[in-house]
Amino acid sequence: MSKPTTITLDKLQEANAGLVLSGQIAIIDNFRLDEMPRQAQLVDCHLLWLCEAGSAKYVCDTNDYVTCPNDFSIISRGQLIEDFHVSPDYKGVGMVITQEFYTEIIRNVHELASIFLFTRNNPVSHLLDNEADTFKLYRNKIKEKIAEKDHIFRTAVVQSLFTTMVYDLGNAIFRIEKQQMQPHGHTRAETIFFKFIKLLAENYREERQVSWYSRQMSISPKYLFEMVKEVSGRTPNEWIDTYVVKEIRLMLKNSNLSVKEIANEMHFNNQSFMAKYFKFHVGMTPTEYRKR
Repeated sequence: MSKPTTITLDKLQEANAGLVLSGQIAIIDNFRLDEMPRQAQLVDCHLLWLCEAGSAKYVCDTNDYVTCPNDFSIISRGQLIEDFHVSPDYKGVGMVITQEFYTEIIRNVHELASIFLFTRNNPVSHLLDNEADTFKLYRNKIKEKIAEKDHIFRTAVVQSLFTTMVYDLGNAIFRIEKQQMQPHGHTRAETIFFKFIKLLAENYREERQVSWYSRQMSISPKYLFEMVKEVSGRTPNEWIDTYVVKEIRLMLKNSNLSVKEIANEMHFNNQSFMAKYFKFHVGMTPTEYRKR
């Protein structure tokens, strides 16, 4: 099985004729991926785009998504995207930033990390009209500044505008996050849940026991269970299994690793144990899933 090709800022800029600043940020007026290869592609940058008209369908990390007008998508570096289709009346506008640009911004906007953590598992957010207009306003202003090649502080101004845009977009995403994850307003529960998710995202390859996560958070497994269930409607074990199974699926579909090597990567005791675990959750063995 061949490895996935890579989506980079340069490839997107070339395919969509975007305006670029120092190879770090591109503004794209007609954002679409359907003219690129349909097979799985590894994103080596960060994609932000707004659907203005029509609809687009794509698969991200093996999950299906549909975007409609005012739907805002964020695809982060390291995610896999494939099978991008658009309707005849589709129109989307977007931005692409490199990891270097992202790292520079995140130094000053710590909230950006939690925004991208949320959007990694919820890549599509529906914006209100004023929120969508705000994104387009910032995007157009950034485009205008990139075009001012004689502006001595052009790079600094673009970074400042992008940072401010992140705060405004962050406010919209936190609104959506609160609606989805905290319908009853349990601040303590939300704090515990996101600490758990952060730990899980960093350690799910090695740690699959709820007790390990509760120890890192200095709370009991029972309390962790109650808080996570209250906020998300799912148990800690269900979240752990979701992360682990998704990772195994991605490796089976997009790598040349053998099942045994994947079992080692995911820290299972042996190949047989991982095969039983995978079949319990997916309904077929890893070999059957890879051949599908």
